[in-house]
Amino acid sequence: MKYTISFLSCILLVGFTISKAQVIIARADVEYSHLPVEQQDDLTDLGMKVEQYFNNYNWIEDEFEYDLPTNIKIIIETVKEKTFEKIYRAQFLISTASGENFYDKMWEFVYDQSMSINHIKGQFDPLTHFLDFYAYMVLAGELDTNGLLLGNSLYEKARDIANQGILSNYSTGWSQRLDKLNSITNVHIRPLREAKPDFFEALYWMEEGNDKKAYEFAKKVLNAIAKVKKSQPNNEYMTTFFKSHYNELAKLFSGKNEELEMLVNFDSKHRATYRDHMN
Repeated sequence: MKYTISFLSCILLVGFTISKAQVIIARADVEYSHLPVEQQDDLTDLGMKVEQYFNNYNWIEDEFEYDLPTNIKIIIETVKEKTFEKIYRAQFLISTASGENFYDKMWEFVYDQSMSINHIKGQFDPLTHFLDFYAYMVLAGELDTNGLLLGNSLYEKARDIANQGILSNYSTGWSQRLDKLNSITNVHIRPLREAKPDFFEALYWMEEGNDKKAYEFAKKVLNAIAKVKKSQPNNEYMTTFFKSHYNELAKLFSGKNEELEMLVNFDSKHRATYRDHMN
């Protein structure tokens, strides 16, 4: 993304060269304390394995790279044994500093403590293919912040995985994941995806103290939001965008009552924050 969170400042000051996130730096927390002790023992190193799976792999190739800090939380709900498999049902949350956030409450996967989790693919694996799906989802969203629809190729990789999942023996949740992906790549959402670089550029100029430049780019984002709200008022991607960035939007339009009132109408859930920034 173009907005400096700390470690991107040097990249941005050189110029707005397109940069592609290559390395995910994940921290995974697995919650299973409510399970019987013998089942807990099987999960003691799952978090570490998930972290290594994300962190020790170059997800995309590019001469420009920066790390993408990512938080993962896995909440194990139940464990059941089926023939020779232990099938876990879990909730999964993944989020990045740039606002790519996904929550999945229908994850079922096969796991045994003796298993290695690696990127060698054979038949569909409900554990690693699921992790791949969300890796591509957050990376695609990150690439969109750097340039016009740069995430398209990764969204298509995620789509391929979802289609495999639907046809597999572990199809639970995959239709919903495909719906989630389609809510992002829907043609009616395109104006907001196209405006993501403008949003982070606006944040950059705001941090630099250039309010005129910040407003110029923020206004483009607001116009894009208006277009999307007209055709897809309840789109999940739009809702997630507001949830991730309402504070930043309020600051970008601080003192500009007309724009803030538009945001109140578009995103009533966070209306108090927008009104706090009105004159």
